[in-house]
Amino acid sequence: MDDAFAGMSLGSGQQRKLIIGIDFGTTYSGIAWAETRRPEQQTVVNNWPSSLESKEGKIMDKVPTELRYTAEGKEWGFQIPALEDRHRLFKLGLVGGRLVDPGHETSPESLATDYLTALRDHLMYTLEQKLGTSILRTIPIEYCLTVPAIWSEVAKEKTLEAASRAGLNGLGKILLVSEPEAAAIYTLNSLDTHDLKIDDSFVLCDAGGGTVDLISYTITQLQPKLNIREASPGSGGMCGSTYLNRRFARFLTTKIGQEEGWDAELLAEAMERFDLVIKKQYSDLSSYTIPVPGLANNEGLGIKRGRLLITRAEMRAVFEPVVSQVISLVEQQIVSSSKKIRAVFLVGGFGENSYLKERLRAALGTSIEVIQPPNAWTAVTRGAVLMGLGHTNEDLAAVGVTSRAARKHYGIRLHVKFDPERHDASKKFFDEVDQTDRVAEMQWFIKRGDPVEERKTKRILFQQNFLAEIGPPTETSMDVMCDEISTIAPVHPNENCRTLVTLRADLRSISSEDMESTLTKNADGKWYYLIKGDVEAEYLSASTKYMLLCLGKRYDTITAEYA
Repeated sequence: MDDAFAGMSLGSGQQRKLIIGIDFGTTYSGIAWAETRRPEQQTVVNNWPSSLESKEGKIMDKVPTELRYTAEGKEWGFQIPALEDRHRLFKLGLVGGRLVDPGHETSPESLATDYLTALRDHLMYTLEQKLGTSILRTIPIEYCLTVPAIWSEVAKEKTLEAASRAGLNGLGKILLVSEPEAAAIYTLNSLDTHDLKIDDSFVLCDAGGGTVDLISYTITQLQPKLNIREASPGSGGMCGSTYLNRRFARFLTTKIGQEEGWDAELLAEAMERFDLVIKKQYSDLSSYTIPVPGLANNEGLGIKRGRLLITRAEMRAVFEPVVSQVISLVEQQIVSSSKKIRAVFLVGGFGENSYLKERLRAALGTSIEVIQPPNAWTAVTRGAVLMGLGHTNEDLAAVGVTSRAARKHYGIRLHVKFDPERHDASKKFFDEVDQTDRVAEMQWFIKRGDPVEERKTKRILFQQNFLAEIGPPTETSMDVMCDEISTIAPVHPNENCRTLVTLRADLRSISSEDMESTLTKNADGKWYYLIKGDVEAEYLSASTKYMLLCLGKRYDTITAEYA
């Protein structure tokens, strides 16, 4: 049994749990775990199935996010033979529901579910090998799943649904956290706090396979625990290392695609070298060669003895557009911060690239450090474990996030009495029910840029009239709306306000006595059921909890329909 778990017992005391961090990535995915009794000892899964017949054999900190369906079943990750067709980049399909592999009919949601199922199955195998089946059966498991901070609520909800279908439910709801925040937690936890000061601010740039996520933080406390807060709303773009791969493949096809002997096998070998070697080592200081066995010597194309020479200028043309976009995103995040930025931390697979680091240093000057922390590729995975530990027990939190900056305005639309001091007179209407002028008004839980405290709920009161002669209401609903465009939160709903989610609560469980107590005669002379309630919201790292409270009852399991 693994030394990290030697001497574990099932005695009394704090409940033992396993905390699993899963980085479901665009090109590679990772898993790490820890046990609440020994939170400082984290294990990264680094032994993956190398074939359909094996459960181990390939040593690497992450596994390709790839699937292949055959007559015999499903292959994933390193199981897929090198030259076989496969599903790639399906995580990006969750953003818009589009198919990212032309010609394949399998939906991104189904692909994500099948892949996460394979991850979970291998995790269970790994844990059984480390802990033993009998101990594993007795320990509750909680999952912490990461998503890009720039993703929409719809994309996050699709990810949660896929994870739930894959069996990643654990003790209840899956904890969803943002990738850059997880990376920041891990990075800060690995630093020497003697080098940090209160009010130090930094940008975390998570440059992964499909997305680049950025968030800036300010240190608010050093002892007894390091605390940080978001200095400005996060940002990012779709410019990860996947786009480098596409540019390099296009370059090769354009340059030597017409040469006799060039085929899909040579392209696959070239892309593997680019992905695993060149992309990480590239520094713009020299030319590179890739194997092209079987191609005839061609001095004009740079082919000699089965190798293709790629000049500095050619490789720079592949890298520069993507690198420039990342630099622009970092600069925008620095400008948006209300604090002077001391350092930029680069994490993620693309974040390990030395050329990106040097170009950032040149662009930012000497006043801002650019740091690639240890284990940059697995920083998100490791940070997810730390966040999961802190969520299950605040005493286990390695770094505390005291508040986050709201990325949008979030609120609900209510019809309120017209106030000439606050409202646009052109938008008022006459309400026949209570014989008064009313207007549609946005009431905001939070406004973009506002600090949002961890685990603190926001509440808005509402009331709805249901005509009594129709009968008691069986359901009530409320639309939660958001606005990510307007700089200042609008007073009235406008074209920038869109429905984010519809909350519904079944009122049939309300007793007839309680329902009858709501009967009210309004100014129009008719009787109404006056249903009063609250919409409650809690904003977390990468998810939001909404609930309705009606007639003294809390609807924790309301139906939430994301638009």
